[in-house]
Amino acid sequence: MKKNEVLVNCAKCTRQVCNSPAYNEGPDNCPIKVVPEVIKKAKEKYFAPGVLEFARNASIQEGAGYMRLPHSPAGPSPVKSRVEEIMEFAGRMGYKRLGVGFCGGVQFEASLLVPILENRGFEVVSVCCKCGAIPKEELGIEDWQKVNPGTYEAMCNPIAQAEILNSFNTELNLVMCLCVGHDSLFIQNSKALCTVLAAKDRLYGHNPLAALYQSKSYHRRVLAKSSEPDAAREAERDSRK
Repeated sequence: MKKNEVLVNCAKCTRQVCNSPAYNEGPDNCPIKVVPEVIKKAKEKYFAPGVLEFARNASIQEGAGYMRLPHSPAGPSPVKSRVEEIMEFAGRMGYKRLGVGFCGGVQFEASLLVPILENRGFEVVSVCCKCGAIPKEELGIEDWQKVNPGTYEAMCNPIAQAEILNSFNTELNLVMCLCVGHDSLFIQNSKALCTVLAAKDRLYGHNPLAALYQSKSYHRRVLAKSSEPDAAREAERDSRK
């Protein structure tokens, strides 16, 4: 960190005023105070061709996800699932063809999703992460680093997933449980804007927030200062020698 540099850290905000008329009264590390020029430039980008309508419909969709229920009129209650919201948003944008980049581990879930999208009138192009069947060895992966050592394993291929969807001119791509890092490459290489339907979490059934909720109890190990990510696999490898 540079000397005297003030880092923005909204997660630790002690005075959340950015969604109120008192937005200028935030703490000293509030983005409005620390990087106002960045916010100003970012605002200008919303008025670029194609961006304004996307942002406007995203905000409309945000509001449409709530309503005041008769038995709970004091505040807005959520009323729509993410699947519903994605379909509604795509409809607002006038999209006809959607792409789905999914992990092979959720093939069943993808088989449920695609007919739902098609039933709403969308054309769907879906691509599994193992497309291309490129062996992991081509990435320099050693046998012990595979999920199942001693077997043929294809690498996850998010760049190909994105490029295949690009070749079919999809208008919005749904990211479905791609691995950490693979999701980044998919989004980077997708020509269409992307939205995440589900984030991969192998331990918690693709609900990453569960690790946070359990961080003070059953998942305390996430609070450790460091970890040895390959220790268990290395021990497994050495036991085979």
